[in-house]
Amino acid sequence: MLASGRVSLPRRNPRYRRIPGWTGLSVTLQRPPHLVARRDRARAQRGEGHIKLLFVLVVLGAIGYTGVKVVPPYVNNYQLQDTCVSESRLFAAHQKSDQKTKDAVWAQVQSLGIPIQQDAVKVQVIGHTARVSVDYNIVVNLFGFDVNLDFHPVGESPVF
Repeated sequence: MLASGRVSLPRRNPRYRRIPGWTGLSVTLQRPPHLVARRDRARAQRGEGHIKLLFVLVVLGAIGYTGVKVVPPYVNNYQLQDTCVSESRLFAAHQKSDQKTKDAVWAQVQSLGIPIQQDAVKVQVIGHTARVSVDYNIVVNLFGFDVNLDFHPVGESPVF
């Protein structure tokens, strides 16, 4: 403050500017140094965010593609496993013959579109256990590579 009671204004510094209506006050228009450094770093890294996004989208797309190719054979195997278990119970209870049990499992195989031969379906009585089994292999092409998926659904039930 001056002796006359007025506030002295700083010299014309580009950082300071007079705001009309406010006498004797000066306002800093620049950002604090730590915010300026953050802004400069963000400007220097503008392209990296897009590269990361592209990379994440490619990885998620590959996971989705793999899931679409691999999950359906596993779902079909689960349904065939359920059929084998239910048919082995009916066979063990002497409600179906072995040929009718084979035909029921083969009908399920055909409805699921599993590429196997009819002789791959096996109905056996081993000791006091009825066993219905199917062994098959599905080849899935993933990104130019063949992946073999081996399935062995089995249904066992004690014979009464």
